[in-house]
Amino acid sequence: MKLLLVDDHTLFRSGLAQLLQSLSPPPELVESESLQSALELLAAHNDLDLVLLDLKLGDCVGVDSLVKLRKHSPDIPIIVLSGEQDPEVIHRCIDHGAMGYITKSATHNELLSAIMLIVKGGIYLPRDVMVGASGGKSPHERSDVALLASLSDRQREVLTYLLQGKPNKMISSKMAISENTVKAHLSAIFRTLGARNRTEAVYFAARAGVPLD
Repeated sequence: MKLLLVDDHTLFRSGLAQLLQSLSPPPELVESESLQSALELLAAHNDLDLVLLDLKLGDCVGVDSLVKLRKHSPDIPIIVLSGEQDPEVIHRCIDHGAMGYITKSATHNELLSAIMLIVKGGIYLPRDVMVGASGGKSPHERSDVALLASLSDRQREVLTYLLQGKPNKMISSKMAISENTVKAHLSAIFRTLGARNRTEAVYFAARAGVPLD
């Protein structure tokens, strides 16, 4: 696995690089301290598996950095690493294509688990922040929640596994149902949420503030 770490704090990059070496196998790391450097490295390395992005860089601050990286490399998963815990910022990052959002207050285990989940195709959101965002929803968010509430218990169970990045075969095993039944549940979930695929369903759930587990 090859990761691009984008953060303008040398000590944070060094600490995170050391932590990531505990993964098995240890990933290959490419480091950048600015958005411009990150864009150049993305152009030079076509085998990157993941980008870890700080939202506050010397040459770009906020979601704009995510938007520019996403536009440059739409197929590479991006995890936002940030000290910002505003639910609105988290929603904006997910809406602009981030596959995960990790606050810098996360534990080492949370960070490593989130990275592995996203590498497997899942999405990670800070559960405590998303739960804390449940009040004062906009009308759009309230309608999202109502649609999620209209799912059957079995469909919500399938969606929960979907949010955890579980493939159909594993969902089938955990729920003791056939893969065809899993697919049928997924089709019903997609129709209800107006999603075309698994990723859009996860984004929908993330927008509505659904915690990962």
